[in-house]
Amino acid sequence: MKNKIAVVLALVGAASLSGCSNAPQGDAGIICPAIGAGFGGLLAGGGGAVGGGIVGALLCANPDRDGDGVANSVDECPDTPAGAIVDERGCEIVEEVVVEEVVVVEEEIVEEVVVVAAAAAVLIPESCEQYVMVEDDKVVGFEHILFGFNKDEYDADEQEKLDCIAKTVIANDLKIDVAGHTDNIGSDEYNYELSKRRAHNVGVALLAAGVTRDAAVEEGKGIAAPIASNATEEGRAHNRRVEVRVYN
Repeated sequence: MKNKIAVVLALVGAASLSGCSNAPQGDAGIICPAIGAGFGGLLAGGGGAVGGGIVGALLCANPDRDGDGVANSVDECPDTPAGAIVDERGCEIVEEVVVEEVVVVEEEIVEEVVVVAAAAAVLIPESCEQYVMVEDDKVVGFEHILFGFNKDEYDADEQEKLDCIAKTVIANDLKIDVAGHTDNIGSDEYNYELSKRRAHNVGVALLAAGVTRDAAVEEGKGIAAPIASNATEEGRAHNRRVEVRVYN
């Protein structure tokens, strides 16, 4: 019977010593020897108490408080969580997560624009195309300003045409001359003077519209250069004209 009691007491003592080994180091240093001595005395008397105290002191001399397998004397992290994987210092091994920083560089695409010098286009004011003659990207002439019989003032319906001529001359910086003509009715001398007055009146109108004086040269041709037959009224109507000619 004594032997059975001794075995039970030994098992209880061992469990108690195992538990006290996980107590705080300062407390374990006192508790463990005391428990060992007590159970040793119960089992084997006074000598057992001394032996139990020594065993308890040995068990608690270097406890492992957090149960990570690293003794407190070398455990630099004595309070690691239960079940944590630790290194030789007793510190939890935390897997380092490397987060790769992605830097997005916004690429600025600049479209290269190559400007190629091109021949200057002819500038013709709006609604004036019908009065302007163009060849090879150059203004070469205009519709004629027409006059009534024996008149040196152009008709009112010719004003739009004259305005378009002035705008085109200015826009394209043209050099022009103004030549007056007549039909063949009347003397040559009279028609010559009439043609000069016609040219002069058109020149004045062009100057009033903004054409510079050095760009317009007036000239009277009389009956010398008909463009149609003077045998018909229709032909004579075409001959009673002023031509604005481009010479640059």
